[in-house]
Amino acid sequence: MTGPAVPLYPYQRRWFLDRSRFKIGKFARQTGKTFTTTLEIVDDCYEHALSGRRARWVILSRGERQAREAMNEGVKLHAQAYGMAIEASEFDWQGAAGSYRALEVELPGGSKITALPANPDTARGFSSNVFLDEFAFHKDSHAIWKALFPVISAGWKLRVTSTPNGKSGKFYELDTAEDTTWSRHVVDIN
Repeated sequence: MTGPAVPLYPYQRRWFLDRSRFKIGKFARQTGKTFTTTLEIVDDCYEHALSGRRARWVILSRGERQAREAMNEGVKLHAQAYGMAIEASEFDWQGAAGSYRALEVELPGGSKITALPANPDTARGFSSNVFLDEFAFHKDSHAIWKALFPVISAGWKLRVTSTPNGKSGKFYELDTAEDTTWSRHVVDIN
């Protein structure tokens, strides 16, 4: 872990440095949850490249616009700050239920980061580390979780972040569960 080149707030630094396999963050709006998580993802790919290995990450966002923001305002900026040459592409990803616009970055050493709109079809399409961005706002969050769980059960990492969105949905269930599976982070507006 090399650490970020830009200063982070203490709560962002705690999130960034926590490399638990399962990590969930309930963050207030505009606190940098996507920015910091994409920094961790790029840092993970950087570490893999240094050791001659490849990393694979998928970002499932609320929609195509949010997936694009995670890629353009997070992944690409961080890769540039690390001095990593990237190959960026866009393509139509074909799933069982239809076609979805995918954004992908390939980094040195062959690591890949793909950003897609979240739904059960895209959740089951990969075997990789996964970042569920704004998970409380994903439509069909229970179906996404059901499709995703076998994907990550092979030792992959899972990052789940969101702004709270009421007392229903899979994010709420994960956030309020009384278990020790998750490393939990809470950032309120203060």
